[in-house]
Amino acid sequence: MVIAIGYLLLSLGAVQKDDLTYDELDHLNYGVSILKFNPSRLQKGRDFSSTMPITSFNALPRAAEQLGNPILQKKDFGESDARNGRYVTILATVLLLFYVYFFARSWGGNMAGYFAMLIVAMDPNILAHGHLVTTDIYSTLGFVASFYHLFQWLAKKRSLHFFYWSIAIAVAQCCKINNILLYPLSFVIIAFYTVMNFRQLNLVQSLIRILVFALFQVLVINIFFQFNNVGLSLGEFAFKSQFFQDIQKSWIANIPMPLAKPYIETFDYVQYERETFDGTASNYLLGELRNKAGFSYYYYVVFLLKTPIFTLLTSLGVLALIIAKRKTFLNFLLFWLLPIVTLFLFLNNSTVQSGYRYLLPVLCMTAIPAGQTISWLAEKLKRKWLPYVLAVLVVVPALVAYPNYLIYTNEFVFNKTNAYRYFADSNLSWGQRHKQVIEFVKEHPDYIFEPGKPTKGIIVVELNNFVGIVNPNQYEWLRKDFKPFDNYDGCYLLFNVESIPVTAPSK
Repeated sequence: MVIAIGYLLLSLGAVQKDDLTYDELDHLNYGVSILKFNPSRLQKGRDFSSTMPITSFNALPRAAEQLGNPILQKKDFGESDARNGRYVTILATVLLLFYVYFFARSWGGNMAGYFAMLIVAMDPNILAHGHLVTTDIYSTLGFVASFYHLFQWLAKKRSLHFFYWSIAIAVAQCCKINNILLYPLSFVIIAFYTVMNFRQLNLVQSLIRILVFALFQVLVINIFFQFNNVGLSLGEFAFKSQFFQDIQKSWIANIPMPLAKPYIETFDYVQYERETFDGTASNYLLGELRNKAGFSYYYYVVFLLKTPIFTLLTSLGVLALIIAKRKTFLNFLLFWLLPIVTLFLFLNNSTVQSGYRYLLPVLCMTAIPAGQTISWLAEKLKRKWLPYVLAVLVVVPALVAYPNYLIYTNEFVFNKTNAYRYFADSNLSWGQRHKQVIEFVKEHPDYIFEPGKPTKGIIVVELNNFVGIVNPNQYEWLRKDFKPFDNYDGCYLLFNVESIPVTAPSK
């Protein structure tokens, strides 16, 4: 409880300091649309291609306001609703912390649970995304909850958790499309346990479980998407992606689908985005821009430079723990190594790579055996003071990074002004300091904010615009001849342009 309170204090202190990030309003507005019983993805003036109905929870504060005052109208374009909705995400993060605690405790005891929970609660990346109106925390919660209940069912022999797992994995599908990976990962783990316990296998019971599981998937997903156009065949869809258009030419297209139309369309829209790169930014890593192509090592670099060093070290310590506790090797293999490796391979092979937020499930799943590693080390060394020292090491990055957690990089990136050399996008700047920088420029009237052409003077440029992930030509002249001498809150770079390069374009 103390750890959860610590997280709440830091999160509540930072929640209103961040401006709305780039896609919070899209997520909120889809949640509002869900509450209005309209889960359609095609809505005029809205980008609902990959938003998910889980954000309807974030719209509940506005719904409560509207119920209390039916004629309520706001003129802030949803900003106050998004800020109020952030508190719902904070509650979801607290639930995630307790899932991590119970998972680690059931694996390695109370101290393991406390340290795993502390690692996640004090991680600057969790604190960064744990109060935003997006699907990242919900997705992470669904991922961890699915594995927790699967662990309880298979490893701990608690049969009731089969039903909890079935519900958790279905809810996870309504949080983020990447959670489709939970199905093959879970089935691989179930297959291992089935082979190990083949003599005890009850075919009738197994068939009943398969039917119950399928029923939960259909029921939960359709409830979230409000049973919108359930039963359509794929041939009746107006797919945009070539991949799904090709499927429509096969016999599968004639089979009625038991899932809601907007849910199925999500896969089509995401696939279309990856085929055409329509509306997507270029991928950027280590000073290199790649358009329509990703980096096979992107998320390794991001994880290495944005995860607190103490967490990285305890992750390595897990390997020593596996050697020391060989009897639990299967659990490490199936419930830690398998999901971690799969997520890294899946994300690194994506052609759209947006930032650390996709690694939050990796962080949480790693914290679980990491907590066990710390507990094991403290037990072996028999130093009563050691857990307290280690706890301080976990807490320090959260205190140092407060309150702009999105820009966090660990000590490997010593000069924070140069963080843009490693990565950009939501790793550092996601619109969270836009209003503040406007005030900053007003306080310095001689500063020039993002000029439209090469200009002399002190220039302030948002780092994503500088590296060119959306428009690579806009500040090519600045990238070529100038380096920033300072930054504003890690999101904006300051340049001293004393003379305009001769080769600089006039426009």
